[in-house]
Amino acid sequence: MGLILIEYENFLLEKREMVDRELESFFNFKMEGCRDQISRDIVGRIRDFTMNGGKRVRPILTIAGYNLFSKFDQRIVKASISIELTQSYLLIHDDVMDQSDVRRGKPSFHASLRESLPENTYDRKRLSENLAIVAGDLADSYANEAIARSGFGHRETLITTDLLAEIVEYTGYGQLLDINSAMDDGFSQRDLMRLHLWKTAKYTIEGPLMMGAILSGTEKNLQSLSYYGYLLGLAFQLQDDVLGLYGDEKTIGKSVKNDVNEGKKTLLMIKAIEFSPDDAEFIKMCLNNGNINDEDFQRLKDIVKSSGSYDYSIKTMKKLVEKSKSYLETVDGDSETKNFLRWFADYIITRKN
Repeated sequence: MGLILIEYENFLLEKREMVDRELESFFNFKMEGCRDQISRDIVGRIRDFTMNGGKRVRPILTIAGYNLFSKFDQRIVKASISIELTQSYLLIHDDVMDQSDVRRGKPSFHASLRESLPENTYDRKRLSENLAIVAGDLADSYANEAIARSGFGHRETLITTDLLAEIVEYTGYGQLLDINSAMDDGFSQRDLMRLHLWKTAKYTIEGPLMMGAILSGTEKNLQSLSYYGYLLGLAFQLQDDVLGLYGDEKTIGKSVKNDVNEGKKTLLMIKAIEFSPDDAEFIKMCLNNGNINDEDFQRLKDIVKSSGSYDYSIKTMKKLVEKSKSYLETVDGDSETKNFLRWFADYIITRKN
């Protein structure tokens, strides 16, 4: 097991380096095309934001989706950066909406812009957020351009670009649910799972895999691969929520209080309210506080564990992973790539960031 772990961790590192080189090449191309200083500055910032950390899980899964049905081709690396550029677009906008000043342990895009503006700039906050919104829009357009410039045939390019638009569309629907959940007293586990399917699973696991598979030109039925991606995407988000409450701040690159301060109704919170009704009002108060203190935060974490909510989330994750792997077994694809995806399913719920 240890040798397998090292093998696949090396695989992730190797593919990440390939993706990073392609991202650098793409941004060099975009920088060369800038005709004014403000555009050059913003594109440089998009590059730095994109290159600053990130595990490149999404482009690596795009490559894996391709390798399931076709031998490796450098074109898939060129196309894979599209989903990483999409992530930059979504994260830049997400941080503006959440008013989050930290991303991956460093200033978020709009916060970095705000700090760079002269102190006497009128309404620095609004100006930096406006610039960040435009930067996110640019990253979105770059994502489509990356597919178009990757060298695949017209049919595969058209279908993949259409799928990327669908991924962004459903992420938007998920974001709407997320924003509204804070105001919805009846927000349930079922509502949460739909939110996670649209906002996380689609663009993190299922979408990237399907993009790669489509670019391979395969005519095989991809429904089982899609189910694998959706179920694993749910597990991915549930683990994110666990790390968001109990993770190490230096490792996850943000405050563990963020989700609570943003009032996020994670499965941990929904089930803690359900399993510990005597503490329900306290939990709701914490989620509505906006700036929870250390004492209340520790009490909240203790309630989540003592109520059984934490164990419930862990068991739910494990069930999702096992179900996802059962669908993977029915995928008619390359055996080595399937072995990696089996390992990846377990990795998703044991990672620390």
